[in-house]
Amino acid sequence: MNAKPIVLKVLLQHRHLQTHRAFCREYDRVAAVIDPTLRSGWPSKAQFYRWLSGDLVGLPYADHCRILEGMFPDWKVDQLFHTHDEGIEFIPEPATPQTQKPTRPDPSIGPADQLKEAGISHLWPHTNPAVLDDLVERVNNASEEITVFGLTRNFYAKDDILPLFESKASEIPVTFYIMDPHCDSRRDRYRVEPVEAAMEDPVRYAREILRPLFDASQRIIPTTPSAGMKIFTFNFPCSFAIEKIDRSCRVMLYGHGKRGTEGPILVFREGTPYWTYFTDQLQWLERLAANPREPWVSKGLVVHALDEANLLGNRDTPGDR
Repeated sequence: MNAKPIVLKVLLQHRHLQTHRAFCREYDRVAAVIDPTLRSGWPSKAQFYRWLSGDLVGLPYADHCRILEGMFPDWKVDQLFHTHDEGIEFIPEPATPQTQKPTRPDPSIGPADQLKEAGISHLWPHTNPAVLDDLVERVNNASEEITVFGLTRNFYAKDDILPLFESKASEIPVTFYIMDPHCDSRRDRYRVEPVEAAMEDPVRYAREILRPLFDASQRIIPTTPSAGMKIFTFNFPCSFAIEKIDRSCRVMLYGHGKRGTEGPILVFREGTPYWTYFTDQLQWLERLAANPREPWVSKGLVVHALDEANLLGNRDTPGDR
């Protein structure tokens, strides 16, 4: 933890907004002006105090950045997370940015430098044993969260993999977003795969993948307040899968005329626009699950918590209306 406070903490203290409850009220007030859809999107209590402690790597999610710059319009969000070198009684002032002339891309920068700048730590052409070994290692080492989004995610229900996720879910939050096996988008996806896939049959998929995941979620006894396993289904197309594990984000592309396992896999680190883009997708799913808003409601987009009725073949769920 930093010995010196960050600028954000000092500014919030001067406004008497350093508690989570007070900050959330101010967050909603600013959101009502900037973008009403962001109301109630404030960070969790643990996440908020991680901001103030100076332990955050990179910057908060894009929506949070918009609100913070709305709270402190003279500051850029990266400046708010700089260390404040003066005493706590001294109110910091934003540094005056120097005007810089636009520069052309440096032709001397090679592909390796471009990957580093993009925050790409790993890259594979398709799913292979090395990809799966990397995933298992990241899950084993996870200490904050695991969030998974994609078409079927068959791998997680395997006999030798599910116990690992079940064990982790007793310590940290584990969340799955999986395409509704009965929705039109899933049928359309399999139309563009080259041959019949093993899990194309929704009944078989519910029995062999969703049922083991759901049963595991019911067995877990959380050891921390935030721990547990949550499973949601969604009813719209997806062009990629995402696996967010702590401060890394694995993305697998879904192509046309190709199986899902034939898509390239990239791993992004926190603190880049690429990380922000994909983690924002997960935040969007979370909002659809907890507090769906327009225009998505009118468009029929649904993220629905998986329950026993879905597994028993009851199609009368919000995702089918």
